Formats: sequence, structure tokens, C-alpha cells
Amino acid sequence: MGLKIDHELPVGNVDIKVIVDEDGERLGQLTVSRGSIDWKPGRAKRTWSLDWDRFDSLMREHGRQQR
Repeated sequence: MGLKIDHELPVGNVDIKVIVDEDGERLGQLTVSRGSIDWKPGRAKRTWSLDWDRFDSLMREHGRQQR
């Protein structure tokens, strides 16, 4: 899987939606907005949402630190 965004994308009044595919199959849709980050897996009907403070905490606790 390769997703590369090599420049900043300012989030204004319009959400940014990123479709995430792997081997031709949709893993989900990531939506970035001012107030939250949302994940809708593959063909799911529901979306999971985190506010930015919670996202920051989870990434620091469970994410992998890059050099």
C-alpha cells in the first residue's frame, strides 16, 4: 500500500477525503475536517470519529515514531 501526500493540505470550510485502497480493494475512506478525523472502513455503513486531541493521544500511545 502506498499513500503519499507530499505537500500540506489546509483544511478550511471543506473536508478533505482520502480513499485508501490496497491491492485494488478499498480499505476505507479517511475524512479530515477542522474538528475531527473520521474513518469509514471498506463497505461499512458507519463511520468512526475522533476529535484531534484524542487522535493525538492515540497516535502517541500506539503509533510508530518516524525518524
